[in-house]
Amino acid sequence: MSDAQYEPPACSSWDPTNPPTYGYIPSLAAGVVFTLLFGIAFTAHLAQTIISRRWWLFLFTTGAAGELLGWIARTWASQCAYSSTAFQIQISTLIFSPAFFAAGIYVILGYIIHIFGSHTSPLSAKQYLWVFCSIDFFSLLLQAVGGGLASAAGEKPNGDLKPGTNTMIVGIIFQLAANLVFAGLAASVVAKTYKKGKGILNVDDLAISQSDATKTRAATTTRRMRILVGATSISTLALIVRGIYRSIELLQGWRGYLITTESYFIGLDGALMAIAVLIFVIANPGWLLPHKGECTGTSLESGNGNVEKAVDGSESM
Repeated sequence: MSDAQYEPPACSSWDPTNPPTYGYIPSLAAGVVFTLLFGIAFTAHLAQTIISRRWWLFLFTTGAAGELLGWIARTWASQCAYSSTAFQIQISTLIFSPAFFAAGIYVILGYIIHIFGSHTSPLSAKQYLWVFCSIDFFSLLLQAVGGGLASAAGEKPNGDLKPGTNTMIVGIIFQLAANLVFAGLAASVVAKTYKKGKGILNVDDLAISQSDATKTRAATTTRRMRILVGATSISTLALIVRGIYRSIELLQGWRGYLITTESYFIGLDGALMAIAVLIFVIANPGWLLPHKGECTGTSLESGNGNVEKAVDGSESM
């Protein structure tokens, strides 16, 4: 944020003696491209949530809406780089929005645990939701408080930005650490679903019935789950890399190299979040997760329950 006592009018041209808060003029092309991408993602997630009636998918819809709003603000800032309103909108929404996707991924893992059985995980599905969603909320609270403090300080001549910035950094690093722990636990769950090298949710484990129709449904579920686990892994990795970038960026300060170089922001925030958001448009959990009645009568490893029972239990999540 600018340390200068004088701020030019919001839509002024570049002033080299008093650069805007970004340290550059935000790219109009990048703003338009990411606004279109996140606009498509928001519309698709909203439609898929309503059609599939899996209401927890509103987490993805909300996250996409936040990214869309943030990039609309950056597009606005490309024409009005000195607008404090545009800056505050984009900095808050683009920092907070990934938390909603992280929460959605926690729910997906809960479904996977229900399907494969609690023996695959050190925590139950509900424990994952309570623990990691609570951490997400706390980290968001820290980031919101820090953002508010930094924003208020930035409005004052020679305001001290460090307290607010440091609070934001703690929130982001806390969230990043939680994502890393979650990724490790999720990898452990997936590893335990592999059986003698056969692969995840093997059709032999599901289709023990003599019914060809059951075997066909089980094979379809196998393919769906493999796609969903792959998409979830890619999205989680994108969130983690983006979190590392954001942490280092803020540690360098508001006039640091990373935060004042837009190409890093485009590549390590915008592009990574586009991947994390859009991959669930293509591999949407609303379609890929088993629905009630699919693979009826099939069992999982060691008689730990069947898919229909698992889905019944997870529908309440």
